[in-house]
Amino acid sequence: MFTGIITGVGRIVDVQDLGRSFQHGKRLRIEAPAGYLDDVVLGDSIALNGACMTVVELAAPHFFIEIGRAHV
Repeated sequence: MFTGIITGVGRIVDVQDLGRSFQHGKRLRIEAPAGYLDDVVLGDSIALNGACMTVVELAAPHFFIEIGRAHV
């Protein structure tokens, strides 16, 4: 559960289209502070500006999320 406590500030460093239309969504690469991803695994949720996002890829110090499409 998101508690509202900010534990780090990241930076969006890349945005990729997941298809040719807005319905396909976007993939964001976010740079996290040093050590922030040490205990993060694929499938974990990270709250971004109050919205929980699922980590779909890790490549420290970056993590990736996808928005605008459902994951099955």
